[in-house]
Amino acid sequence: MSLRAKLLLPLALIGILIAGYLYAFWIPRTLAADEVAHLKGVDQHLNSVADTLIPLMLGNQLDILYGNLNSLKHDNANWLDIRLVNAENKQLYPLATAAPQAPATLPDARKVERPIRYLGERLGTLIIQVDLAPSLANTRKEIGELTFLLLGMLAALMLTIVTTAEIMVGRPVRQLSNAASRLARMEFDTPLPKAGQDEIGELVKSFSSMRDDLQGNHASLLLEIAERKEAEEALRQLNETLEQRVRSEVAANRDKDHLLIQQSRLAAMGEMVHNIAHQWRQPLNSLSLLISNIVDDFRFKTLTEETLVHDAASARRLLEKMSTTIDDFRDFFRPDREKTSFDVAAAVRDAVFIVEAALKSNRIEIALDAPPGLTATGFPSQYGQAVLNLLVNAKEAIQEHRKSGGSIRVALKNEAGHAVLSVEDNGGGIPEDILPRLFDPYFTTKDQGSGIGLYMAKMIIERNMDGMIAAANIENGARFVLSIPMEIPS
Repeated sequence: MSLRAKLLLPLALIGILIAGYLYAFWIPRTLAADEVAHLKGVDQHLNSVADTLIPLMLGNQLDILYGNLNSLKHDNANWLDIRLVNAENKQLYPLATAAPQAPATLPDARKVERPIRYLGERLGTLIIQVDLAPSLANTRKEIGELTFLLLGMLAALMLTIVTTAEIMVGRPVRQLSNAASRLARMEFDTPLPKAGQDEIGELVKSFSSMRDDLQGNHASLLLEIAERKEAEEALRQLNETLEQRVRSEVAANRDKDHLLIQQSRLAAMGEMVHNIAHQWRQPLNSLSLLISNIVDDFRFKTLTEETLVHDAASARRLLEKMSTTIDDFRDFFRPDREKTSFDVAAAVRDAVFIVEAALKSNRIEIALDAPPGLTATGFPSQYGQAVLNLLVNAKEAIQEHRKSGGSIRVALKNEAGHAVLSVEDNGGGIPEDILPRLFDPYFTTKDQGSGIGLYMAKMIIERNMDGMIAAANIENGARFVLSIPMEIPS
């Protein structure tokens, strides 16, 4: 919107408001007041006329009464109609036999009634129709002239303001705008308007100062661009050698990752062999006893076909149990190829099964509270591996700090759409200075530790399954918490 329009708009609104006030309030009130004043004069006139009609009506001098009313109608041209009725509302004037005159339909016609009374007794009523148009004509003319004068003054004021604004503001602003456009094209010799003592003059002075500063900054910028080009060339040469160094570091880090994965696999395999040994210890003892029994029966000549078949069947069942144990361990450590829907409680129970024999061998009690029905989408084998790492850490902590009375409590529950697993032990807890670094790779406090078990658990839960893992100390031990989002029902 131009400056001229911005100035004219509020003035136009003021003019509309003034005109609206004049036509909606002031003019109607003025005409109404003039009408009331005129009707008051008519009413006073009727009072005097009524007083002159009282003796004529009392004396029943109708001819004189008719003459007076005819003269009254003739003398008052704006009286459209005069009627006189007696106390019984019988029309006395004009005569009832005369043709009835149609009531006035003029917009300014008004009806005035004046009761005629004598000593409190009603003699009749004088009714007239008055046309107020002639009386209001002068008022309307004066109102029109005043309205025209006000609107003319407002128009002259608007023209004066717009002309002054154009001369004092519009032209200098356009010159400054043109100078700004040329200045954007780096034409620093752009002419400026003459600076006065008003606000526009201050603006011109500020613009001139800005132009001088911009010219100096432009020269500095050109110098800086030249220096930056030299720096970019030096940086390009540096990047040519840096790229080779980055490739070397990436390759070294990749080798470290492969080594980390290999160490994690070796640690898992060592743990698996250790737990298989615990699982096989009891079946191997039973199998040794069976073989000794067969040898003793043969030596003492008590070996029969029936006992041989029975002992062979028992040995076969023990071997099948050992084979099943191998299959269970192999299935547990088999890598997941893609995300699947799995029962979190089943994965937790599988991990507990892996270490259960080792826990019993070390007289460590384990309490499991894992209700079924909590389903998640992810890698069940990896999740079980993470749980197994926590159980192994708990077992080792108990072995290090306690001779007996070791216990592990595993609890699974649903919290706000997440399957939350807590593993608590009474192995003495974790030193506070170690807690912040607990999940760092290769960090361990054990003499034979690799420092990758908890790191791999963190990677599995947080990176592969969008979950969270945390550790904290509790009374006489530590608590690890795994939280993964549950599967949303379709």
